[in-house]
Amino acid sequence: MRPRIRLIPLALGLALGASPFGHAQAPAPPIPALPFGGSDGPAAAGFTQLFISPCGEPYRGRPGEPYPSALWFKQADLNHDGVIDKKEFRADHEGFFDALDANENGYLDGPEIAFYESRVVPDILGPGAVGLAAPRSLPGHQGAQLYLAQLSGPGPLQQPEGGHPGEPDTLGPKGPPPSLGATRPQRRQLVGAAAYGFFGEAEPLTATDTNLDGRISKAEFLAAADRRFAILDKRHDGKLTLDELPKTPSQIELERRRK
Repeated sequence: MRPRIRLIPLALGLALGASPFGHAQAPAPPIPALPFGGSDGPAAAGFTQLFISPCGEPYRGRPGEPYPSALWFKQADLNHDGVIDKKEFRADHEGFFDALDANENGYLDGPEIAFYESRVVPDILGPGAVGLAAPRSLPGHQGAQLYLAQLSGPGPLQQPEGGHPGEPDTLGPKGPPPSLGATRPQRRQLVGAAAYGFFGEAEPLTATDTNLDGRISKAEFLAAADRRFAILDKRHDGKLTLDELPKTPSQIELERRRK
């Protein structure tokens, strides 16, 4: 299990790349202390790729680097044997939960969730690496505005190789069906973090609040880890390999733009 990491260095962690909670990339050039949005955002420091891991932890990459899901995989693979088993997957969730649980009461509640949304991964609340539309407010989401990421491509996301395992009802609103004879690709809309992760979840923390009481227990968080692992374990062999993982919508879009 990763050691508990204090939340004070979050801004520095985001500035240096990868995740503020774990594995770090080579140091980036100095940038302002709070690299969140506007001219001081991650893109200004050269971070044009974003991956939000299954537990909700952000990882960033620069142009030409592998998509940062590889960074997450390297961190979560605790024994460095090239696979992530269920125990390691749960440990990754537990380590992130403990890092966010500032008061150590075993729950993530309003202030801690707000800190996650506004400081750890503010990309889900405002413009990011993928083209964004107007903000959308989600019921029961403590007033947060989650933006719609608009990506080129047809219809709902698919699950085959290179696809996305999120269920359709977790995705954002879909655009109108293409007209007969249309040749331009339709644009699909994904809410919040859905563009950057595997599961189509607008907000990975609150998605684990199964009893809808406005706070997340560690038991709920680890139960979500088990469900997520089962979805990703397409071979049903109790372990994940990097080549087994799907591509996120953002990764697919970035690859499309490079062509």
